[in-house]
Amino acid sequence: MATQDKNGKIRGKINNIVYRELGDKQVMQIAPARVKQTYATKLNSMEFGLVSTQAKVLRDVFSGLYEEADGKMAARLTAAVSTCIRTSEKDIGERNLHDADLAPLKGFEFNTDAPFEKLVAVQPSFRVLPNGQFEFSLPRFNVMEDIRYPSGIVRYHPSFLIAITAFHFREEYSRIIDKKVFDFKNIDQQVNIDWSSSRRLPKGAIVIVTFSLRYLSTNWAGRRVQVTDKAFYPTIILEAFHVTDEMVALGKEAGFSIPTSYISEFGNNTNQILKDIARFKEKMTKEKNKS
Repeated sequence: MATQDKNGKIRGKINNIVYRELGDKQVMQIAPARVKQTYATKLNSMEFGLVSTQAKVLRDVFSGLYEEADGKMAARLTAAVSTCIRTSEKDIGERNLHDADLAPLKGFEFNTDAPFEKLVAVQPSFRVLPNGQFEFSLPRFNVMEDIRYPSGIVRYHPSFLIAITAFHFREEYSRIIDKKVFDFKNIDQQVNIDWSSSRRLPKGAIVIVTFSLRYLSTNWAGRRVQVTDKAFYPTIILEAFHVTDEMVALGKEAGFSIPTSYISEFGNNTNQILKDIARFKEKMTKEKNKS
């Protein structure tokens, strides 16, 4: 509502005209019309809510693994999840990470301030067999010379961690399938890593394999402590894949052991968001048929 001051000047809004002062002059502006979201814009907005929700689950579950992240990690991971979901040929409201090509997640670094290629001279090789068995290898390297260490008087030792985690967004749970730590002394020695995991994989789940490097030292009380420099906290997603019916059957047939941890439930709203999108699409269809 507009008002008039003692000098006769009008302030405020009348209909779609806004009156205000600019210096000693009276200015009139046309207020912008209400922006109406199009059907496609609204759908994309609702799907972005789904993308953000599933990306947050990944961040929360992996937070204990990556420990330190760069300032844009959350946005980068959300963008990667969005790229995955958009690869699906299904319509919005019928798709989520379970329907997507997971390739955009492979190679994702949680901390770009600590890139693996600048800290470790050798690169790992890995593969997933038809029965779901995961095989990993880090070729022979010199612990003292082929790893970059924090500067200073403290002598740090490298510790590598491989973790295999399953996610099921429709059933709302995650589960650590397997993990392995490889500790080495920072001395002049040649070592390598060869490891395989033969665990039963949950049907319909998404499996993500992460690889981390931590730098540890021993304090005066004999306790192991980690480096505090963020530039030495690398964690990367090595592999991401869907558990197929074949993997489940072959893993059971091969007598693979059960996963190492219990199921951890989470409330991610995936099902609710998909229901909301379905209701919105149904509502828009009914309105279109009426017109």
